[in-house]
Amino acid sequence: MLRILLLVCFLNTNWSPKHDFHTSLTEINYNPKSGSLELSVRVFTDDLELTLTNFNKGKLVKIEDPENVVDPLIEQYLRKNLALVSPDKDVKFGKFYGKEKEANATWLYLEIFDCKNIKNYTIYNNIMQEMFSDQTNLVNIIFGSDKRTIVFDSKTRISTWPF
Repeated sequence: MLRILLLVCFLNTNWSPKHDFHTSLTEINYNPKSGSLELSVRVFTDDLELTLTNFNKGKLVKIEDPENVVDPLIEQYLRKNLALVSPDKDVKFGKFYGKEKEANATWLYLEIFDCKNIKNYTIYNNIMQEMFSDQTNLVNIIFGSDKRTIVFDSKTRISTWPF
């Protein structure tokens, strides 16, 4: 009887398996027609919720919260932690379009406009670095037929644009 009770209690929780690593994957695609960069950022949902809760001064944030509550927080967080910076320190932020939950991950969608002349720019990626000392952020950049990958971690948060 005790086993059944424990099983029922376990199944009624929102328990999900914890992962032993902290990583994000960002895909950046250059759109030559619009001259913009289209970004898709994949993060673990539990890490995102914990990060947004911390960013929200401890007030609990869940991805399932109403869009008018959670989406502005995501956009504010991304504006603080993901950007392109010109040689004269002009910062380009992404316009946040929305999110999509998939299993234990969440995709975040953004677009950075006016990127036709971004040679000599730097990329700033500090996503979740304040939360996890082992956080690694992989960025795949697709520019025409070329593809490059940049790895950001606690020691590398800024990198030069590879094209």
